[in-house]
Amino acid sequence: MTDTWTWATVTQATPLRVKVDGDTSALDATTDNLVGSLAVLDRVRVHLHSDGIIVTGIQGGGNRSNPNLLINSNFMVNQQQWVSGDQVPNGAYFLDMWKNTSGSQTSFFTWADSGGARTVTVGASGFPRTLRQVVPVENFEAGLYTLSRGGDVMFRLYREGATPTAWETEPTTYPLSGDGSIFVEVYGTGQTVGWVKLEQGSAATPYQPPRYDDNLRACRYYYQRFGGMSPSQRYGIGKALSATSLRVQIPLISAMRRIAPTVTYGSLAVHGAGGVTAVGLDSPGENVITLIVDSSGTTTNEIYELRSDNSLSAWLAFDARL
Repeated sequence: MTDTWTWATVTQATPLRVKVDGDTSALDATTDNLVGSLAVLDRVRVHLHSDGIIVTGIQGGGNRSNPNLLINSNFMVNQQQWVSGDQVPNGAYFLDMWKNTSGSQTSFFTWADSGGARTVTVGASGFPRTLRQVVPVENFEAGLYTLSRGGDVMFRLYREGATPTAWETEPTTYPLSGDGSIFVEVYGTGQTVGWVKLEQGSAATPYQPPRYDDNLRACRYYYQRFGGMSPSQRYGIGKALSATSLRVQIPLISAMRRIAPTVTYGSLAVHGAGGVTAVGLDSPGENVITLIVDSSGTTTNEIYELRSDNSLSAWLAFDARL
């Protein structure tokens, strides 16, 4: 074997095997490791010599951390402004990408913040509760993925439509085929969780908290909520179609998922006309959504503003979550 240094990809963690860049298969030779714990798909620097292979480094340094495939993994984003201990309906999202899948409405989700971190208590003694995040299929290719968490809740991962896997407490690796959305669930009877991490590879790597602004942008791809900034906050401008309805365009904060979202609202008004009695989707869009808004007192072809009805609790939301 020629004495040289090159880059390679880990194809098997135990025993360690690597595939050198440019080769079509892994090297079938003894591989020594000077780096420490390695996972499948790690990029490593290797020394090829007459006696075998030595892994001498890992791309990004020794304190590597794979990207987390979950959104709002630390539960910090709360666009809907849920309060700790609120009654959360079964199947309802709260803390953005996480929803109650306990089978009943519950108040047994509570949380507390300290030092910029949030700890969520799931369930209570005698009251088991479950949280779920649905991870869309487009985020996965076939391969091995590892799920871990901070705290002492149990967790599991399984493909939508498949039989649920067993509850786990230690970092667990799952094979995924890349052909369906993924359910990530946490379960507790009073246990806590501070973060959840799903990553590619066969080993858990250190958790890195997401920046809040990056986390919020990721959540807004699936859900955007307007309101709470001013008692007369403006949302969009529209043209009256009749004396009782108008078509309104709403500029989005950032691009949303390319599906027709569910529209919800509360305490809205049409400036210069009356209160809003109904809101329906006219046409979806990535950056602008068009609504049909019912309100009395409009004049055909006149221009109006859709706004909060003198209330900080007014809101308008678009939901494209799974």
